[in-house]
Amino acid sequence: MGARGLGLLLLLALLGGTAGWAWAEVSGEPTASQAVPEQPAAQDPAVPYTPPEVTSPDSDLPPLSQQLTAHDEKLGVPGQGGVVVPVPNGWERTDLREGEARWTPPGDPPGSYSVRAQVVDMQRSLAQAVAERAASLPGDPRISDLRILDQGVDTLRAEFILNGYRRFQVTRWVSFDGNGIDVEISATGRLIDELGLDALVAKLATEVFRQQPHDRRPGSLATPPVSG
Repeated sequence: MGARGLGLLLLLALLGGTAGWAWAEVSGEPTASQAVPEQPAAQDPAVPYTPPEVTSPDSDLPPLSQQLTAHDEKLGVPGQGGVVVPVPNGWERTDLREGEARWTPPGDPPGSYSVRAQVVDMQRSLAQAVAERAASLPGDPRISDLRILDQGVDTLRAEFILNGYRRFQVTRWVSFDGNGIDVEISATGRLIDELGLDALVAKLATEVFRQQPHDRRPGSLATPPVSG
């Protein structure tokens, strides 16, 4: 073979190698990616949902007035801590135990309002009584959906469900001489009665006085007036 033929063979071999390398680059196995795979977007976890507790309808009485006329009634025994409290005219009394009574509007309509007064002898400060009652309410099995609204020096205000009704309650403790607690006053009603209940408890708490034999508040009545 002459020099020309040998040169031609070398040229063909070089072209074939180059073509083979190019084919390998195109058709070879893909290289491994160094990118970090992304996690699929997680779905938001389901939020636990507790449906609101079903409550009974409130009484259709108008909201409790903040300007109730009242008469005096005795509670407890004279000389044994007995007191005199101003009670709304026309309300009915139920004695719960010695030195404790509850008053309600006539007929005690379900889902309305009431006020309770109790003679006590508690060797506590007013603030201690408030704190103790606030701490005990969450453990009361009769109530649910409790919200403490206000915890003052002598007053506790709360909202809860009791006996199927949503209730607002304000409780105030009274000390006549600053040495222990003498009277507990508590009013309970509908949410729309809040202002009236606050006013009622304030009236009882500021006007209650120790019961003395044959004593009567000047200008007050032992029984409510009879109309007609």
